[in-house]
Amino acid sequence: MNLLLRHRKFVLFEDSYPEFSDEMIERAMRQMDEGYLAQDYYRKANYMIPLKGFKEETYTFETYSWTEHISRKLGLWDHSPRRIVNALKKYGFKLPGMK
Repeated sequence: MNLLLRHRKFVLFEDSYPEFSDEMIERAMRQMDEGYLAQDYYRKANYMIPLKGFKEETYTFETYSWTEHISRKLGLWDHSPRRIVNALKKYGFKLPGMK
């Protein structure tokens, strides 16, 4: 269902997600990133999830946006990629290469 609220487009799903092509997902991620960067969201909040261990930071507030942020947030919830994938699978998400 598509809703237009205050000139903003929203898409809501009930009970399940439709199949998304890689292109659709990439476009949605790009739109999220561009929107957050245009707002200067993370710079204004002065917030960037720090990397764990000895990894060198390669992002700045000019490049750090939603996709990187949500990826790091997943890593905060669980450090095991296998457990993260299993949790996503449990709730019906299908990732490329996921069995």
